[in-house]
Amino acid sequence: MRSFLLFAVLFAVPVLSWADCQLIASQQKMTYSRLSAAERQQANAQFITLPEKQIQVQAVCSEPQRIRLLVGSDLSRNGTFSLGSEGEMQIIALNAHVDDRPVQLATVQMNDAIPRTGGSQQLNVVLNQGLAFITGEEVLGKTASVTFSVVSRIKPGTITDRTTWRGNLNIKLDVQ
Repeated sequence: MRSFLLFAVLFAVPVLSWADCQLIASQQKMTYSRLSAAERQQANAQFITLPEKQIQVQAVCSEPQRIRLLVGSDLSRNGTFSLGSEGEMQIIALNAHVDDRPVQLATVQMNDAIPRTGGSQQLNVVLNQGLAFITGEEVLGKTASVTFSVVSRIKPGTITDRTTWRGNLNIKLDVQ
């Protein structure tokens, strides 16, 4: 029985500031278990949904800063986070904290002076969109953390050999 290995998500985490800050991800790569060709061919649905994975991302700065996370991908397709040529990843940001206090999330673009939306406990992450930490307005802090929940799905089909699907999630840190 032949099988294939499902994807790895790699993080690029450059810092867009002169501040002394560091971006830390709980893992640099995610790997799903193997699915046999029979399991993949028997799927009656349009997509096979893979188990949800969670990644904790934390920004740590030496001084209080306005912290934003900008999320993109080098492997996007049709405006979404792709998983190879036959899949996609949906990413939800939730459980945000600044200096160990719960905060809300708002969408922001890199050059925005203020967030584009009001606060929410969780946000669907859109390709090339940023996240701001707010409590009515953006908050300053030495540390900020958020959990990214990644739900991946692939199209069913035949497999003749071992196949690896790759996705890519870039998170850039912007502080002021």
